[in-house]
Amino acid sequence: MDWPLHLGVHVGGLHADFAVVLALSAVATVTLCALGVAAYRRRQSRAYLLVVLALAALVARPLVGVLSAAAVVSPETHHLLEHAIDAVVVVLVLGAVYYARSVERRLEGDA
Repeated sequence: MDWPLHLGVHVGGLHADFAVVLALSAVATVTLCALGVAAYRRRQSRAYLLVVLALAALVARPLVGVLSAAAVVSPETHHLLEHAIDAVVVVLVLGAVYYARSVERRLEGDA
């Protein structure tokens, strides 16, 4: 469907501009997640593990976009999945901050 004032390149039914954005997003999030895994392997901290899990959840966002663009998931399901992923990311990041600021400090104080 073409929206009024919609700019972009279309090749048949494929929105090439959207495909490029999804591809760049996927590459960026996978790269960021890989860097997070490298940091976790170096630090071996539960806070770093939670951050890596949050970054892994971000990798799911472009995958949901691809499934939506391919009409595998409905717009309603896409919307629900995107918000669920956002909630998971927030909970994991808050958990990482809490753990780093509270639990790890108490553990360091006991040592």
